[in-house]
Amino acid sequence: MSLDDVIPDWHFREHHSIEVDAYADTVFRAVEEVTWREVPVFRALMALRMFGDPARDPRIFASMTQEGFAVLDRRDNEIVLGTVMKIGFGKHRELPADLPAEAFLKFGEPGYLKAAVNFRRHGSTVSTETRVWATDERTRRRFRAYWMVIRGPSGMIRRVWLKAIRERAENEPVFL
Repeated sequence: MSLDDVIPDWHFREHHSIEVDAYADTVFRAVEEVTWREVPVFRALMALRMFGDPARDPRIFASMTQEGFAVLDRRDNEIVLGTVMKIGFGKHRELPADLPAEAFLKFGEPGYLKAAVNFRRHGSTVSTETRVWATDERTRRRFRAYWMVIRGPSGMIRRVWLKAIRERAENEPVFL
């Protein structure tokens, strides 16, 4: 299930890409292994937000999945994460561990945001996209103001994160 399957329509979207000279499995290993220390701007902003103490230097991907995001699908060329949340920090709704994608797709209770993030590899291009769908008009209007504030820093975080992924993937030893 791709990002297009999980959240085909959205109210808010952010997309960034970078060229990476590495095999797909190496790229996705880097996606999951990049740490806060490798993305200083992310570390500083998220320390203020919800992902806990950056001094431990955990993997960013693991931090996301521990703080409300679920892996909705994992394929050879794409990883898709999703969450259902209220506006505000740390107000994620738990998705069932056995069927997170199905629960995400079916969810429609008013007052929530459905957010999905992917990492995708197409040729040598690695991209990340974030899509947000508000379950009702009031929530969409309220989130719009927040989105206008966070979109710039969020984009900066994504670009620096992609650079850290490239750095890690291109410098991983290749064993033949």
